[in-house]
Amino acid sequence: MSSPTLAYQEAATPCADADPEIFHDDAKASVARRLCAGCPLAAHCRTQARDNREWGTWGGETSAERAAAGHPPAGWRGRGHKTHLKPCGTPAAYRRHLRAGQDPCRPCKTAEYCRRAEGKAARDRAGRTT
Repeated sequence: MSSPTLAYQEAATPCADADPEIFHDDAKASVARRLCAGCPLAAHCRTQARDNREWGTWGGETSAERAAAGHPPAGWRGRGHKTHLKPCGTPAAYRRHLRAGQDPCRPCKTAEYCRRAEGKAARDRAGRTT
């Protein structure tokens, strides 16, 4: 049974009568944010989600936003989990340019060319039987 204070808090929150799926579906995050925007307990929910590594929208903050702020949910593997990106001039940066729809810079093109040349040389060495 909940305490009178907790029952009052639950009744005073906009999410009390909302469908819980709104808070666990990324496609409905904007609806959840609107509900949380006017809530007096949004900061408390956000802190609880960060401390407990929760999934979903809590206190107007999505899982990805918490991960980017350094509080990823348990088992997080989204793009937000990588805070240190490889610098230009590496094959990883070359692929990042391509994913972003950009023309890779010259250092990245050179790094990718070298990676491919090394792979070809290794395959050629492995294919030799002499």
